[in-house]
Amino acid sequence: MRIISFLVLFLIIEGTLSPVSARGESSNKEVLVLNSINFNLPWAKHFYWYVHDVLQEKGISAKAESLSVPALANEMEANAVVDHLRRKYPVPPTAVVLIGDPGWIVCHELFDDVWKDVPVIITNARDRLPASLDVLLSHAPLTEANSVPGEEWRRGYNITILKQHYYAKETIDLIYQLIPDMERLAFISDDRYISEETRGDVREAVEKNFPDLKLDLLSTTHLSTEMLLDTLRSYKPNTGIIYYSWFESHNENDNNYLFDHIQEIITNFIPSPLFLLSPEDLSNNTYAGGYYVSTESFCDALLETLEHVLKGEQARNIPGRVGGEGKAYLCYPVLKSYNIPSFRYPKDAVYINEPKTFFQQYRVEILSGFIILFILVAAITYYIRILRKAYSRLHEAMEKAEQANQLKSAFLANMSHEIRTPLNAIVGFSNMLPEIEDRAEMREYADIIETNTDLLLQLINDILDLSKIEAGTFDFCPSLIDVNQTLTEIEQSMQLRLKSNAVTFTFTERLPECVFYIDKNRLMQLLSNFAINAIKFTQAGSICMGYRMEDNGMIYFYVSDTGCGMSHEQCAHVFERFVKYNPFIQGTGLGLSICHTIVERLGGEIGVDSEEGKGSTFWFTLPYRKE
Repeated sequence: MRIISFLVLFLIIEGTLSPVSARGESSNKEVLVLNSINFNLPWAKHFYWYVHDVLQEKGISAKAESLSVPALANEMEANAVVDHLRRKYPVPPTAVVLIGDPGWIVCHELFDDVWKDVPVIITNARDRLPASLDVLLSHAPLTEANSVPGEEWRRGYNITILKQHYYAKETIDLIYQLIPDMERLAFISDDRYISEETRGDVREAVEKNFPDLKLDLLSTTHLSTEMLLDTLRSYKPNTGIIYYSWFESHNENDNNYLFDHIQEIITNFIPSPLFLLSPEDLSNNTYAGGYYVSTESFCDALLETLEHVLKGEQARNIPGRVGGEGKAYLCYPVLKSYNIPSFRYPKDAVYINEPKTFFQQYRVEILSGFIILFILVAAITYYIRILRKAYSRLHEAMEKAEQANQLKSAFLANMSHEIRTPLNAIVGFSNMLPEIEDRAEMREYADIIETNTDLLLQLINDILDLSKIEAGTFDFCPSLIDVNQTLTEIEQSMQLRLKSNAVTFTFTERLPECVFYIDKNRLMQLLSNFAINAIKFTQAGSICMGYRMEDNGMIYFYVSDTGCGMSHEQCAHVFERFVKYNPFIQGTGLGLSICHTIVERLGGEIGVDSEEGKGSTFWFTLPYRKE
């Protein structure tokens, strides 16, 4: 019953964000944001919508799910969360952003099956984590015995991290600047392990930098909400108070109303301003502020990492880092309400709800007297923009030139190796021929020379085709052809290439009649390449060639064999240049790459379905045309 209730709550929370996060029409990329707690917290809601709006402008869909990990009581409830995500997202998202390590501890098994290798960015990551899910759910304080380095949880997955640094020393310095006679510091936090880690950071900062400052660590571990408020009310005005969080399971005798509304009523019980270590909404005049990384700054760092991931870079190859830059943020009305004189206010801080200056009040009147100056500035700005665009284009051109130079170097390195191999065989065996008297051995050497000559000729032809493709001068001369007759010619040619009766080559699937407007030579080149590869890698069994008409108006051509097959990873790279998975079988490694380019130029799609030990099916589709 508890699990059912939890799932209902889970669906209600995430449902408030999902409808407006539908997949955009301009992109099939989707980013899923999983929050270890929920999006009811103001900073979490601000975090999500900031990321959502930026991605939406780029045509990328963003969705959100609340995991509510602190509310999970046992492993069964955690498994219910994982099962819900598995059912809701059978198609993995393009990337996953996890707010907090607890969500990863609960959901990591998803990335062992249905979401395998989906890139993950964990924000607010910590160095040490609970050693198991049970330790996390128990809310026990972390020790060396029940915790492990965070890397232990992340090893083997496609993950990078974005840490959130807490500026404890800088925040205390800021409080001292505003309350110079501070004698005591109270730090309010809950019983989550993250809060325990943060309490350790604050304790260390005080002991190291402020040894004379008395520190009170107020947490849900030892205090009910009523006891917290009574304690705060007893403090003197020269007490500094830092609020971190008051979340988690309630104490046994806690007042539910006070617990749920602590952020709204806490200011009624404190004699001095309430400071922060992490971003909150300062616009409602509740918090005085603090020294921390703003949500916008942190999200900008996240979006920078996310951009690399969405462009195809593996998350595991992106070094983890600290997100954003710390700065002092202060709420002006709150400071004034506690009668803190303005000369103590730091000049380099960002102030929220600061009263308008004389210029802000009379901005229209002042600006009307500087219209001419404004026009001049606008003209200069426009000129600078033109220069920046020119510089940007120059920079792009330089990058393209550098990339072309690197590609040229890689091409020459590959070609020098591929040409040298058959050439060495031709020269070596040609030098040995005059010394051979046995006719059979001489014939064998001559066959080797002929084979390597053909291989070298094929390599040169492939290079020429590749050069024409890159230059855009590859010839396409379409005409009406009889597809059945063309494939019959290929069948007869390939049967002559078979070196063993253990392999058969047949033209099986066909239409009764099919006239197709296409370049006959390119169609034969495509199917011949597939067929020759099938003959090379099939020692026994059958090779079948055929075609059929698809419902979407495309013609599907294929060559299927019962050869050695390929792994899934090999299939992903088989159409790249110079890819050869068996160095003992002759070939240039360019044929399939050329096929891929030809099919793309003809407006089709190419692919392979293969299973190791059972064979492969190479296929391509082309739009059907009669003229």
